[in-house]
Amino acid sequence: MKKLETTRRILTGSVIRLYRKGFGYTAVTVLDNNEYYLSAPAEEEFFNYCRENDAVEAYLWVENVASYQFTLSIIGKIDPGPRVLFFRHTDKIIRSEQRKCLTATVAIPIQFFTFNSGKNVKGISSKKIVYRSGSIILLSDREAVIRSNDDLSGAKFLKGSIILKDEAIEMVGTIAPINEEKNVYNIMFTGMSDRERNRILDYVFSVYRE
Repeated sequence: MKKLETTRRILTGSVIRLYRKGFGYTAVTVLDNNEYYLSAPAEEEFFNYCRENDAVEAYLWVENVASYQFTLSIIGKIDPGPRVLFFRHTDKIIRSEQRKCLTATVAIPIQFFTFNSGKNVKGISSKKIVYRSGSIILLSDREAVIRSNDDLSGAKFLKGSIILKDEAIEMVGTIAPINEEKNVYNIMFTGMSDRERNRILDYVFSVYRE
């Protein structure tokens, strides 16, 4: 996709994340996009919350390209059957080379081990692995803040696993201490696929239901 200057050029099948004040975030997949409107099915709770002429904030990430933010106005709804929202097009779009990094306060248990080599962790012998436990207290699709039961100040890297919506996500990242709190560390993810980042982002957006 070339630089997006109008919502008329958003591809069908694109995932747009929407924010409505008083509700929070949801994600929709573009069903149809023509000269007159953009349409997308919506989950029942969000569909019922919105009214015609409501404005919703929209966020679109185009993989390996850029992120886009814009405002969509609801011009129609279809129900019963598939609940579909229809949006008026806009040319007022903000483009950024950076992916939006929304951070949620969470309490997610994590089991992990640390290592100091930047090489592939598959080369680490299982005899050298000492598993530790802790809790992720802040989470985004780029980084996390972890509170550990152990002092990790001598380690450079962390590899661990968390469960989001009954599915495991593997995490590898660099470790940086947060000085003002004991045994609290920032983990900057490395080598994570866009698919897993999207899963994390979906979870973070789900936390932001007001």
